[in-house]
Amino acid sequence: MAATTVTTIVMIIFGSALIGVGLRNLFGNWEPIVKRTPEQIREAEVQRAVRRLRAQIDRYESDRSSR
Repeated sequence: MAATTVTTIVMIIFGSALIGVGLRNLFGNWEPIVKRTPEQIREAEVQRAVRRLRAQIDRYESDRSSR
């Protein structure tokens, strides 16, 4: 096999892979998928709990100041 034959085969394989990736991106799922780690899930739970606690404190303080 001559060097040009090997180069041509490599270029055809590379081009096919490039076209395949392009088609996958073009026709793939357009919706982003959020993948959360367990640490992020726990952090989100903590943030929700903090927001609930602050809301309860605000309600308590507003009830006390209205008296």
